Amino acid sequence: MGLVVSAAASCSDLLGRRRSTPPPPPIPPDDGTTPEPELVRVFRRFDADGDGRISAAEMRESCGCTAAEAEEMVAAADRDGDGFISLEELVALFEDGDRSDALRAAFAEYDEDGDGGITAEELRRALRRLGLCGEEMTAERCAEIVAAVDRNGDGVISFDEFKAMMATEPAA
Repeated sequence: MGLVVSAAASCSDLLGRRRSTPPPPPIPPDDGTTPEPELVRVFRRFDADGDGRISAAEMRESCGCTAAEAEEMVAAADRDGDGFISLEELVALFEDGDRSDALRAAFAEYDEDGDGGITAEELRRALRRLGLCGEEMTAERCAEIVAAVDRNGDGVISFDEFKAMMATEPAA
C-alpha cells in the first residue's frame, strides 16, 4: 500500500504540479588567461552568491535601491519567469529594444554628476564601487582608459562613446 501511495504522489507531482527548474550552472570562475567581456564582469559583481543568476535581493544590495525597485528591475529582464536574471537574460536585455535604456542606466552609474560625460575620476570611483577593480586602478590608468575610448578628444566618455565601448569585445 505504501508503494501505491508513493507512486501516486510521484505521478501527481509530474502531472498536477509544475516542477521548479533547477538553477543554471554557475558561470565558471575566471582563470585569468583570457579577458572577460565587460558584461560578464558586471554580471559576476551583481551575482554575489555565484549561483549563476541575479536575485532581487542581490540587485537591491548591489544597486542600493528599494526591494520594490529591485523586483521591478529583475522582472523587466526575467524572460523565463523564474524570478532571476541569468547571464543570457542580461545579454538579451542589451541586444533587444531595451538596450538603450539599460545602457543609459549603466552609464548613469559611472556619470556621478549627471553632466553627460564620464571623467577619469568618475570612472575610477565607479569601478571601485562596483568591485570591478582594486587599488591598482590609479587615476593615471583611468585617464588612459578614458583617452582610449574618447573619440572626440574632449577628455570625457560621452554616452555614444560608452555605447560603442560596450558593444566591442576586449582584445585577446
